[in-house]
Amino acid sequence: MKTPMLKFFTVLLVFLSSIMSSSAQEVEQLTEIAGGKLHSVKAGDGPYAVIFEAGFVSDLSVWQRVVPSIAKNAQVLIYSRAGVGKSPARDHALNLTEHVEDLKQLIAANKITKPLILVGHSYGGWVVRQFAAANPKLVAGLVLVDPAIENLEVELNKLDAKKVLEDQQRLNQMAPPSAKADLALVQAIFTQAKLPNQNPLPDVPTQLLTSVMVPRNPFFQETAPALQVKRELHQKFMQQFSNASHIVTSRSGHHIQMEEPHLVIAAIEQVMLGLQKESEKVARQLARQQAQQAVHQAIEKTAAQLQAKQEQAAETTLFSALKASQFSEADINKLAYDLLTKAKQATLAEMVFRYNVQSFPQSDNAYDSHGESLLALSRIEQAKAAFSKAIALGTNKRSPEVLRGYQENLRKAEQMPASAQAK
Repeated sequence: MKTPMLKFFTVLLVFLSSIMSSSAQEVEQLTEIAGGKLHSVKAGDGPYAVIFEAGFVSDLSVWQRVVPSIAKNAQVLIYSRAGVGKSPARDHALNLTEHVEDLKQLIAANKITKPLILVGHSYGGWVVRQFAAANPKLVAGLVLVDPAIENLEVELNKLDAKKVLEDQQRLNQMAPPSAKADLALVQAIFTQAKLPNQNPLPDVPTQLLTSVMVPRNPFFQETAPALQVKRELHQKFMQQFSNASHIVTSRSGHHIQMEEPHLVIAAIEQVMLGLQKESEKVARQLARQQAQQAVHQAIEKTAAQLQAKQEQAAETTLFSALKASQFSEADINKLAYDLLTKAKQATLAEMVFRYNVQSFPQSDNAYDSHGESLLALSRIEQAKAAFSKAIALGTNKRSPEVLRGYQENLRKAEQMPASAQAK
């Protein structure tokens, strides 16, 4: 039979082998930080850095079934907190604030500068939340795996205060001597029902997984009524985020990452996908803003060229800018109407409408709009031709109401006296 220590090293060896097969950049080390040393493993590469924070007295090996998949598409960092696993203990039990400071120093020591996705299990959920509250600009996403929730015991006391106390006593009896001081610090947070740092969390893509499975011989907090309270508290917690999902499972217990690792993997991937889509959206918005700026600059240049009687050069300037912008028919139509109605620049508007007609020759709306600008310039015969084309293209395609609008425009042009025709 394997001893617990031999079993630990066997699991760790398998774990390290698995991540080594998925990435050529894995690094296992005792990382030096100001307070001491932390056993850490860094692997993989990608646009984001995914940092895993284990639960109370758990070491980095609890993520062995999750990390290999994530390391294929992201930089990954796992570690054991001080006094856990291969991380040397300190001369005193570290509180939550000190654990957050250790994490910050660990990230700096590993020269991690990419946007962070923080993954926290149980007590680790508190650590990543406090880190995010203190460093909101560094955090791009959160994944909370059955996280501790600070007001759980306060709510459970309303159900049965005696059983909550029995849970506390039972946990204290089960804890090894080396963990009793840490457990007292954790219990103090539950008693106060609040975390040290009360700053708001950044509104980033967030996934939270909740276990509602009742184990054999459960603590009171693992019974069905208590799990329902936890589930509701988790759901309420998630309401602060605009892009969030709450996943509930009854197929695994508290260690979802070990029993249903695919759920944790999917949650992390969903955050990365959301961030990628947001990045693409921002890129599209920036490209659109740049295109709009380029078109407006071209319009100013076109206006100057028209004033200098350089009609052909003006058309080339404007049409080239509109083509490069990749604006839709509707975008170009709106731009032209703004020039016609707001800026009162009918000549420029007609040129933009004309480009739209040439670019979308099957659009009845483009012809009708062009006709309006021609009418504003008193180019009556051309306006009538444009309205007639709009009617022809719109017949059997547009609603009667739209067609009546085209026909009314044509009537306006026909009723204008010949003397109004531009020379």
